[in-house]
Amino acid sequence: DHGLEIPARLAKAAQPGPLIRQVFISHTGPQQHAAGSTFAASILKPALESAGLKVFMDFASLEPGDEWPEELVTAAANSAVVVVVLTREYTQRYWCMLELALALHSRRLASKQQQQQQHQQPLVIPVFYDDTAEVVQLGEIQKYWIARLQQQAARRQELIDPNGWASNVCAMEKQRQTIRRNMLAPSKDQDYQLGRDVVAAAVKAMPVQVHIDQVYGFEQQEAERVAELAVPDPGRLGLWLHGMGGCGKTTLAQMLFNRLASHYQHSALIELQHDERVGSQHLTSLLEQLGATGFQEDRSRGALPRTAQDYVCDKAVFVVVDNVWTRNQLDQLLPRSFGPGSRVVITSRFSDLPHSKWWRQVQPQLKQYAMAQLSHAAAMQLFRHAANLDMGLHLPSQQLRDTEQKVVTACKGLPLALQVVGGAVCANNWNAVANLSRWQDALA
Repeated sequence: DHGLEIPARLAKAAQPGPLIRQVFISHTGPQQHAAGSTFAASILKPALESAGLKVFMDFASLEPGDEWPEELVTAAANSAVVVVVLTREYTQRYWCMLELALALHSRRLASKQQQQQQHQQPLVIPVFYDDTAEVVQLGEIQKYWIARLQQQAARRQELIDPNGWASNVCAMEKQRQTIRRNMLAPSKDQDYQLGRDVVAAAVKAMPVQVHIDQVYGFEQQEAERVAELAVPDPGRLGLWLHGMGGCGKTTLAQMLFNRLASHYQHSALIELQHDERVGSQHLTSLLEQLGATGFQEDRSRGALPRTAQDYVCDKAVFVVVDNVWTRNQLDQLLPRSFGPGSRVVITSRFSDLPHSKWWRQVQPQLKQYAMAQLSHAAAMQLFRHAANLDMGLHLPSQQLRDTEQKVVTACKGLPLALQVVGGAVCANNWNAVANLSRWQDALA
């Protein structure tokens, strides 16, 4: 087990704890004007953010002897995902080698503690932007850092570890999640594909909901539901959000997941389809998102439900299950009991599922909430966004303005209806007088 032994002055910040739900990108920095850094800043970071992932990407340049900001140490050690953009220059940058050592150090400690079910293990994703053979040169890396160590005789040397750092780089080649750039035909398109590959690996390791582009009118509902979930009541397990299709249940559930998942060491978001039968893939996804390992080895009947129950019984977990339709979905997916401090949020078109065994047992611990309609102001905002009309735009005629008000009112505050109708308005050119009669006829 090679690698850096973290000095005492960094040990506290580098200790594995609750993972930060973010991606830490370790790269050489834009000041190098290297293709790998350009890829990290202009392609990889936007791709991760567009997938709804929070990204920590530091652009500072540090040298041996410089004080490391505690925020940077914590990010390198405790981010749920660390993406290492490996180039030949990377292996010769002091702060890059230290970031990699911190990430691997935390991963090793978390791996040991995970066996005691204390911590979820962070993921390190190596991205070989340069040819692997040019990056992984054990002897050259050792020789370079031995020379640097000798040059730093009068300055701090405690963080430079030539043998450990060379071993860390070589270990990256053997990682299961290693991603390599196609060196036979490097191009901008290849870089975009490389970014998509990294996003896929990061999302799998740190599942998040679909990125929410714009939200209108849910802020108050979100704040109220967060406050309810935060009540330290041992008799409260969570929320049952119900309402007709298109009323925004999924959006609110995703907002709650975004807001609260980072406060838990173990969290999961499961999205179901209408009348979908819950199978091993759903339970596997639940367990993997919560951080369980090794459960795939037991293939006996009923093993996955037992594993899920055993795993959550003593942990504080946060689970969101979206779009529950049937009693079987509840009974086959969710454990009957959770550890202290756990919270569960479920969305459904139904206010209850009385024939479900899970519902009958857990229902007293769930607070039911019927989704509220959007206010007229929020509905107008959403409609105009969907119709590609600026909120400050003053429609040119009173007829158009009256018709717009009637269209929004007819949607009855339902987000899906506002989006669909707004999109149709945009497609049919709202400002064309020729279309006015069509919309008035539709409202009649």
